[in-house]
Amino acid sequence: MTNPVYLITKERLIDLAKTLVSIRSVTGQEHELADWMYEHFKSLGLSGVQRLPVEDAGDTVVGWLDGPADKPTMMLNFHLDTFDVFDGWETDPFTPHLVNERLYGLGSHDMKGGGACILGAVEALLQSGAELGGRLIVATTTDEENWSRGAHALIKSGLLENCRYCLVPEPSLPGTLTIGARGRHVFHLTFHGKTIHAAHDGGINAVADAAKVVGILAGLEGIDLGYNKEFDISGNLHVIGFKGGGTLILVPELAEVFIDRHILPGQTVEEAADQIRAAVERAKIASTYELTWDERPTPAPPSYLVPPDSRLVQTLKKNLQREYNQDIKLILGRSVCDTNHFAVYGGVPTLWRGPHGGNTCQANEYVNVDSMPAIARSYAQTVLDLLGAGA
Repeated sequence: MTNPVYLITKERLIDLAKTLVSIRSVTGQEHELADWMYEHFKSLGLSGVQRLPVEDAGDTVVGWLDGPADKPTMMLNFHLDTFDVFDGWETDPFTPHLVNERLYGLGSHDMKGGGACILGAVEALLQSGAELGGRLIVATTTDEENWSRGAHALIKSGLLENCRYCLVPEPSLPGTLTIGARGRHVFHLTFHGKTIHAAHDGGINAVADAAKVVGILAGLEGIDLGYNKEFDISGNLHVIGFKGGGTLILVPELAEVFIDRHILPGQTVEEAADQIRAAVERAKIASTYELTWDERPTPAPPSYLVPPDSRLVQTLKKNLQREYNQDIKLILGRSVCDTNHFAVYGGVPTLWRGPHGGNTCQANEYVNVDSMPAIARSYAQTVLDLLGAGA
């Protein structure tokens, strides 16, 4: 058997990345790329290639490399969708341009460059004839930038039963390995006042009361958002929406506030809700209010942490250190992605590490192609280490 690591080439990874970038797959419009992925998986010779329907989005596509059914399963995953085009692009965002080792194109960093690394690693594993001691699932999900409905279609399929490991090539900083992430919850405050003609005094102004609460929340007055010393990261809170009132000659009786809250592993959404209630009480408002959260079609992405001393973390860390010839720092992700859903609702320990790049989710996004081979090789070697016939 040829070591698959030696079969991975930068040229092939660039070719794959260019192909992925050139197929438009804005969230909700991933159908064409899902079609391509389905045919590509079949052409590679993956087993069980299938499509999992996702409402209002392209299909999640999955296949696998066979191994003993009673042995652990591992998954390599990347999402197909991208944000839409932002103003300021200097080139056609759907026509990949390679300039000074940077491949420009929409989604090149988040995460089509990483997707190319997975496809390249899988091709090499197949070409090498490597025998695996467990099943390797290869999955591409949709709707990741919205509700992660593609990830939940995969979780609900039952295909992740007995899956012990998952790697996802989300955009990463050099020298890091993300072994967990903060969770994200969106809170909704609804204030109910009492209307009166605006030419008169009285009534209860819901907008004014909401503004008092927003002032406290925006200033984080008296709110302890938490701090994790080991990973040097805090929780955070932002007011992301405020609406109410209008041009009618009335004191507004209704106002709404939306709050983005990222919480640390070990914190709960109920604790975060109590902090917001306490902020409302400090505002001493006359309006009544209701607090709800996570009004969405899929469960909210909670925080998670894969133990630093776990076999999965230590194996990928070792392989990254070998490739980059530098120490790898274990970090927590600041925000959320499909990884949170796989780790919490799928019960699959999930790490993320992708190639380097810039202008991520902005105009003129790019991936550094020099960083792609090391990721692909690290993934292939980690598969062999964890699933190899002798593992």
